[in-house]
Amino acid sequence: MAFVDDIREVRRAGFPLRAPFLAITSITWLACLLVFATAGWIDAVREHQQADFPTYLLAWMRGLLPWLFLFPLVFKLGARHANTNLRGSAHSALVAGTTAMVAILAYAAIAFSIGTDRTPLETLASFGVRDFLWDVVLFAMAFLAGRQMRPEQDPRTALAADPGSLAVKSSGRVEYIPVADILGATAQGNYIALHLANREVLHRTTMAQLETALCNVGFVRIHRSHLVNPSQVSAARSRGESFRIVELSNGVRLPVSDRYRAELRRTMDERVLD
Repeated sequence: MAFVDDIREVRRAGFPLRAPFLAITSITWLACLLVFATAGWIDAVREHQQADFPTYLLAWMRGLLPWLFLFPLVFKLGARHANTNLRGSAHSALVAGTTAMVAILAYAAIAFSIGTDRTPLETLASFGVRDFLWDVVLFAMAFLAGRQMRPEQDPRTALAADPGSLAVKSSGRVEYIPVADILGATAQGNYIALHLANREVLHRTTMAQLETALCNVGFVRIHRSHLVNPSQVSAARSRGESFRIVELSNGVRLPVSDRYRAELRRTMDERVLD
């Protein structure tokens, strides 16, 4: 089915704002609108009030309008493929939550002051915490749904893709080091020592910047000061189920900190052929 193929392409591309992705989030928004409007209308009917369903529908549409745009944004932030640990998830949730709630508050202050004699600030002050509980629920739903739909690696390019090179400046020249030749990296002051098969190259960058560049091509963090290419780990010393030291294919040994042991073990286990 063409639509299913389109969805797969959206996942592999990291959820860009393409038609299939926007269609899904728009349908989700419409479903929420109908559910909330219907529930409010039914409650009014039970209380023997004059209840006009289109009125409730328009009222909820005005309240939920920001989510027509926030659903794709929050979903995409939740689905970021870099979020493979608790710290990454917490950071992404904070960014998504702050963005969503600031947008909601700004919209509510302006939209609900139109046609009244109140200023946007007075309108916002009139709301209580309960008025925004559904926004919190919708945020949690969109973000957690995104977390369950992290982009998958395209099997057609997983093996064939060239990870590229790093441009390392030294002694008035630029050396291009193929990423595939890098066994690991170690922080050394203001530099990062790139471990190659038979030498080390100093690269002026930070470990955070290098991690961002290399984790997308399979490298994993094992310590505050160390990053490794799992395919170049030839041995690991462990205590129980936890790795303590890894040995690269060139004989260099690097420590593994408690924070990264579980992630490294999971990564290495996935590489083992049954």
